[in-house]
Amino acid sequence: MFLVLGSILMIAVLINQLREKPLTGRLYRQPIALLLCAGCALSTMLPLPMIDWMMLSVIFIFSFALGLIQGRFTSLLNRDGAWFLAGSIMSVFIWSLSVPTRMVLRTLSIHYLSMTPSLNGSSSFIVYLLFISGFLFGRYSMLMVRYPFLLKNMGKNERKLRRLRVR
Repeated sequence: MFLVLGSILMIAVLINQLREKPLTGRLYRQPIALLLCAGCALSTMLPLPMIDWMMLSVIFIFSFALGLIQGRFTSLLNRDGAWFLAGSIMSVFIWSLSVPTRMVLRTLSIHYLSMTPSLNGSSSFIVYLLFISGFLFGRYSMLMVRYPFLLKNMGKNERKLRRLRVR
């Protein structure tokens, strides 16, 4: 049963990586919201050992770097005067590299540093929120570097998209 659900989830994520997304301010607010959720969850926990802080830092930096690479392969399309982001096979490949990251870091910390991270089980969602946030920050940062006019035209693009939906 888990294999079927996992396969369906993977296919949904792959389709989401390939489909076109309208360029709106929501894309830039999403990683901030994820980072705030992770921060709020961390603030309610007992003090974490140093290995967890190291792991969270490495995960954020690594995911940010992967996001920068994925942003390099993300296309920007103009259709009917509105801007859209389009994924590619390369961006799907880079996303798939990010999947085993947590397991690799955990194995490295246990076997080579002899330290066991405490963010496991029900608290492991914090790591995933931080990873996704770093990934999205990296992706959209690279888009801002590649297309500096995006931030200035964001409001116009949202209005144009609303007009296209009304038609």
